[in-house]
Amino acid sequence: MFNRKKAAPRPAVNGFSSLIADNLSIQGDLEFSEGLKVDGRVRGSVSFKAGTTSLLAISANGVVEGNVSSYDALIDGTIIGDLRVEHLLELHSNARVRGNITYRQLSMENGAVVEGTLRRLDEEGPVLELPKPETPTQLPQPRQEADQPPTAETSERS
Repeated sequence: MFNRKKAAPRPAVNGFSSLIADNLSIQGDLEFSEGLKVDGRVRGSVSFKAGTTSLLAISANGVVEGNVSSYDALIDGTIIGDLRVEHLLELHSNARVRGNITYRQLSMENGAVVEGTLRRLDEEGPVLELPKPETPTQLPQPRQEADQPPTAETSERS
């Protein structure tokens, strides 16, 4: 009746389909869909399955050494590598990212640390530069008032 837009489906924060527990260390690349929570350590890239609205959460104890990509991401742990988030990225207070971050929307709490560049996905074009102010080639000469006697400088100009 009231032409409401439907929100894109998004995994619930408390409903992760996969978990890497704090007592687990994995070496190798991972691909996930839906939700992945990392409490342990991953040495390798972590990427979401293309076309899915996935959610990646890295807890305060979680560490990923490799490139990371996800649709949405909640980061409270450590990433050593580049991070690409297609939709919403939340960097919580314990987040540590040593690498470049590409995102569409960003929320960053006090205490989060990024050692790299931040780049919005919308900024694919060149950086807009403001025009430089024009500088006059010759400054106007001050006018001499009629009641002032001529100085040696103004006499020389005549």
